[in-house]
Amino acid sequence: MWDRGKIFLKKMGGIILVGSIIVWALSAFPRHTSYSYDYDTEIDEIKTSFETEIKTAHDADKPLIQKKRDAAVAKLVRSRKAEQAEKSFMGRIGKVTGPLFTPLGIDWRGSVALLTGFFAKEIVVSTMGVLYATDQPEDSEALKNALLTSNMTPLSALAMMIFVLLYVPCLATVSTIRRETASLKWAVFSVVYSTCLAWGLAFCVYQGGKVLGFS
Repeated sequence: MWDRGKIFLKKMGGIILVGSIIVWALSAFPRHTSYSYDYDTEIDEIKTSFETEIKTAHDADKPLIQKKRDAAVAKLVRSRKAEQAEKSFMGRIGKVTGPLFTPLGIDWRGSVALLTGFFAKEIVVSTMGVLYATDQPEDSEALKNALLTSNMTPLSALAMMIFVLLYVPCLATVSTIRRETASLKWAVFSVVYSTCLAWGLAFCVYQGGKVLGFS
């Protein structure tokens, strides 16, 4: 088992690395984003106004005022990150593929996370953390709070979990199937079959749940 594990890591480590780089590049570019709001100016104005208030406040009140300032700035920073993610190449891809997942109750951000999961399913959650502009993408509690304020419902979340559980194996697994079976057809079949099965079951769960009155 150790020998086979080493072989897998040697052969697939490069694939996973390349996939992660592609995901990062698509989410980070283009670098110069045309924002709909002047976030930098607003952040500077908030800092300036709070600095004046801090200087005139009593020492006991300063920590509370600083906390309010940091919260206001963090909110704008999250909004800027969310808009940057939406206008990145990955966000544009999500807008195109979004209609395919709409019947499952999954929006464009969820569709992007599912696409990145093709490289490694482990990065689905962290991708959602980036797209929902949480301060720490790996922080499950922060992502939970972000999802509670989004359009994702418990029913659509269940449909997404079913899809993630069943859809196409990661790129490393597909490459292993291709090598072990010595057949590209079996590798393609595993991708198509698992993805169609996942979509169909997620669709049944979401649409069936809506018919039964769940949300």
